[in-house]
Amino acid sequence: MAMFQAQPLLLLLLIVSLLFSPAALGATKFRKCNPDRNSPVEVKTLTISPEPSVGSSTNGNITIIGDSSIEISDGSTVSIIVAPKISDRRSYSLCDLVACPVAPGPIEFTVPNLFTKEELDVMGNKTYLVRISIISAEHQKEPVMCVKFSCAIHREMFPSRQAIE
Repeated sequence: MAMFQAQPLLLLLLIVSLLFSPAALGATKFRKCNPDRNSPVEVKTLTISPEPSVGSSTNGNITIIGDSSIEISDGSTVSIIVAPKISDRRSYSLCDLVACPVAPGPIEFTVPNLFTKEELDVMGNKTYLVRISIISAEHQKEPVMCVKFSCAIHREMFPSRQAIE
């Protein structure tokens, strides 16, 4: 009888844990580029849109949410490397993605159209390893943020009419 009463509690705990897990929130698994180093910008969540994967007729937008322990000034860049390497390293001005200077505290930015046309036009399905880092104008030796994650591109059997036009 005691086992029967404990089951609703276990079920409730399972549901709560699923609701607050990153996967349930649409977040993508990522890891720091250098796990032994504490970075001034700590990434909390990384989300790929559209989810669950990018298609050959839709590009990927990556949203990063985190906390910065330092001010990040104008002149800082967001560097992107996609492997296996198809295109050269890409970079954006951080100020094009978020208001600068970035004050210590919460930071959120979206990298639009992550992949090049060449990367999207793969034959079959392809998974890329993506590395995104912030290079501060003052601290150019070490990135103030660096994360790695995988992103799958799925070749669509029947592209949307909008993609054809």
